[in-house]
Amino acid sequence: MLALIALAGAACSPKAVENGDLQPPTTEVCGNGDLDVGEECDDGNYYQGDACLNDCTKASCGDGQVFKGVEACDDGNNKDGDGCSADCRYAEGCGNGKLDANEECDDGNASNADACVEGCKKAKCGDGYAQIGVEECDDGNKVDQDGCSNECKKGAESYSCPGLSLPLKPGEHVSMVGDSAKSKDNQAGSCGGKGSPEIPYELLPSIDGWLVVTLTGIGGFDPALYLRADDCNKGAEVGCVDSTSSDQNEMLLLQVKGGKSYFAFADGHQGSKGQYSLDLDLSKDVPGDTCPGVALVVPPSKTVSVSGDTSFGSSDSKGVDKCAASASTKDLVYQVTPTADGTLTATLDPSYNAIMYVRVGSCSGGKQVACSEDSPGGSLKEVSFSVSANTKYSVFADGENGSAGAFTLELYLSP
Repeated sequence: MLALIALAGAACSPKAVENGDLQPPTTEVCGNGDLDVGEECDDGNYYQGDACLNDCTKASCGDGQVFKGVEACDDGNNKDGDGCSADCRYAEGCGNGKLDANEECDDGNASNADACVEGCKKAKCGDGYAQIGVEECDDGNKVDQDGCSNECKKGAESYSCPGLSLPLKPGEHVSMVGDSAKSKDNQAGSCGGKGSPEIPYELLPSIDGWLVVTLTGIGGFDPALYLRADDCNKGAEVGCVDSTSSDQNEMLLLQVKGGKSYFAFADGHQGSKGQYSLDLDLSKDVPGDTCPGVALVVPPSKTVSVSGDTSFGSSDSKGVDKCAASASTKDLVYQVTPTADGTLTATLDPSYNAIMYVRVGSCSGGKQVACSEDSPGGSLKEVSFSVSANTKYSVFADGENGSAGAFTLELYLSP
């Protein structure tokens, strides 16, 4: 029996040589840490993100593997214009700060109030985005008597109620720029605006539908946004948000009636005042009800905030694994594009028993990369996950087993 054990041990032991010394195996194989014949390198590991690939060839731009710390991307070729630069130094796409193919400009930020706007197009009167210091307004149309002229000049400036009247039509993006420092502190919302001057606007939707109102602070201004219906001074408040900080945006989603007056107030947080852009989008259908969802660009170290209500959505999507309880429950989706690599934190503050999940790739069938449903109903849902610059991520505000309601979603990108 002892002899059998000894023989078995010898079969599994390193090679024995004539002098009785034990030596390691001499088999030449990629991954053994030795540079064998036919190998360019061998680092003894199976990690694809370093200088030596799993097939023992040296990492190089165009091999389809991202060399961490050296390459920003690698799509398997050395061509420009396909999402990754020919030298693998940067991911191509609007917002990367590089002038790529088919772009007129790229300033690397998310602002539509400067010389380069959405889609990396050069700003011009009539594009629907008001350029600070150049235009007073831009409603994207050729109607001269609608609050914004064909030369992108505002109508008579008004710092008190009812404010400048702005007719709104579906499909037209209306943008106004202003400076609340020129006004006085006469109004405040339930969530903020006390001690800060404000500028009101009368919004006149042409159809029953959904209105997205976005107020963005510029040059250090910390904005607060609220809306009233019917009467500028005493009308019922239909929305209020003051959750972000300087140079960031506040966004409200509101169901509106055609022919009815609504009043939006560009206000500030606790005494803050300054320049801003006010953006208005009217649509017939609920924004975010179907893929690809409401587009949100998130720059580094900035908070993007949006409010919504899943009660108005449809049951179009569901999560997987622990988020599968969202099946047959109404949801809204946001197409989130970070402008830099980093960690994106999404925080959902719901009034109902919520579920939040995130997909990358296809909005309708992409891989789920994050999910939150553990906490009790009505409590915060939060996920953090690694993101790549200019990659689109679909963030779903959903509910558990039929639960739906109002919510606020905040997105923060840590570089």
